[in-house]
Amino acid sequence: MRATTLARVAKFWMATLVLAVALAVSAAAMAQEGGGGGHNGGGEGSGGGPSASGPAGPSSNGPAFGPNAASSGACDVGPSLPTPPMFQEAGDSVKALSRATESYIRNCGCATQGCIADALDAYAEALARVAPRLPPQLQDAPNVVARAAQRVRAARTKAEAQRALRDAIAILHKDVELVRAEDPDHPRLTRGGDFVAETLNVASLALEKGDGL
Repeated sequence: MRATTLARVAKFWMATLVLAVALAVSAAAMAQEGGGGGHNGGGEGSGGGPSASGPAGPSSNGPAFGPNAASSGACDVGPSLPTPPMFQEAGDSVKALSRATESYIRNCGCATQGCIADALDAYAEALARVAPRLPPQLQDAPNVVARAAQRVRAARTKAEAQRALRDAIAILHKDVELVRAEDPDHPRLTRGGDFVAETLNVASLALEKGDGL
């Protein structure tokens, strides 16, 4: 009889232990599910709906230019040019200004008379701060660009606007040849003029491909 009693007690405690383990497992599962649901809910609240602080604007570190420039808002404010002097060599500074202007024209759909003229005005203004460090024959490059911008803005036809840019490119090519003739052993001296002429050519092509003035 004592053995029967002990067996019953053991069976009782075994059942109690199994029940306790089952309850613990169930509670843990419910807690995990609740935590996951809360996390997902928070994710949907921040990602699926508007934030309490409003929609995020474009990052200040985002590209000023390139394939995503239009979506970043950079196209709404004109070309964002580096502040000269950027580099020890003037040609490198002209290159940076030129590439930024070309990128704006290409990637922001700048193909109208007014847009091209405004972009070239900004470009000429930035070039003027670098020009004193260029060879003397190229120091008038900012004025060449500014005059081209003025003629583009006043042009009555697309052909007239493109002619203004071609005339400016021809002037720059002559100035580059003067530098090359005077110092043929230092081809890097002409880089500034080459970059400016290239930028004006990009502007001319943009006008050519545009729908009109």
